[in-house]
Amino acid sequence: METPSQFPAATLDQNPLAKGAAQAIGFSQCVMAMRRTMATTPAGWLLVMWFCWGRVPQHLILLWLGLATVLWLVGMGALQQVVRQGTLAHLHTRHVMTAAALDGGGWGLIPLLLMGHNPTLDALLVAVLCGVTAVNAQIYLTYLRGFYVQVGTQLAIYLVGLARLAHQPSALDYAVGYTVFIGLMLYYMFPVAQRLLDGIGLQLANASLADQLRVALKVEQHDASTDALTGQGNRRALDALLRRQMEIAEQTGQAFSVLMLDIDFFKKINDAHGHSVGDEVLRAFALRVREHLRQGDVCARYGGEEFVVVLPGAPLPKALEVAERVRHSIAHTPLLTTPLLNATVSIGAATLVAGQALEDLLQAADAAMYAAKRGGRNKVSSF
Repeated sequence: METPSQFPAATLDQNPLAKGAAQAIGFSQCVMAMRRTMATTPAGWLLVMWFCWGRVPQHLILLWLGLATVLWLVGMGALQQVVRQGTLAHLHTRHVMTAAALDGGGWGLIPLLLMGHNPTLDALLVAVLCGVTAVNAQIYLTYLRGFYVQVGTQLAIYLVGLARLAHQPSALDYAVGYTVFIGLMLYYMFPVAQRLLDGIGLQLANASLADQLRVALKVEQHDASTDALTGQGNRRALDALLRRQMEIAEQTGQAFSVLMLDIDFFKKINDAHGHSVGDEVLRAFALRVREHLRQGDVCARYGGEEFVVVLPGAPLPKALEVAERVRHSIAHTPLLTTPLLNATVSIGAATLVAGQALEDLLQAADAAMYAAKRGGRNKVSSF
């Protein structure tokens, strides 16, 4: 089995599936962040109206507010449709880009309709736009294409609005200043966004690696406690189960029983048919035993042709009933049809008594099994 140090280090270049999954998660996270942020947009409108009221003609304020509201409602509707149908990039890129462009357009209308009436107000509005851009930058970190569309639309309309004010000395300053601000935002956002997506991808790759390791450990644990030939528990698993049953018995006083089973004349089967047929007999025998056990009962290979069945909570009469059911099935139905092969089994039963050690319980079942053999085999005996 591979140890953790033998697994290769997870990288996105080595794991294109993790990279694709990271991009899908990034798109989904961006959509949810856009919807949350755009839901707060009306608060920003109130701030703009506060600054503009009394300094800008009211009809222009109301025109800007009306246009921005229409754009906002259409954008929110597009995002709502994406969320309702599932945030899948290959299906909803157009909707997300539309929402981003409309959001940028609503804010980009500010210089077109509200600036040029008061120098102090113009500076405040440019500051508001810088703040809006900074807030939006963080929500698009996992999907930069959306930010390109949002800020590109916003900048384009912003510059058109400032062109209307080209006769004012400050218009060029605002145009250059805001353009440089956006350029710097993009410059710093790109590596951050790349590291963020890499981090998501590596988490996914490492999670996949951890799942592989858990599966490998489960396989190892299963192999360590399972008899390779019959698929039943092995001696190690049997010992652990018996110790647990002893603990339960000590804590609750609830007894349990064990059956010791030995296939009669198994050596003759090997001598007559070969070890490969003998192995098939052991497998068929184990499966037959399992068919007649209760839910919760456990069968384990004890060694060679011997098996032990643990019967939790079963008193001796119930253990004898189970044993007789198994014995009868083995004796009256062939274990193999090719070659046709019948067999019998001798079974010893023993139930834990107060103060009895685990070794003594197994010895009692073993002694009962040998008593069944001495009594003519194909029998159930108990002590």
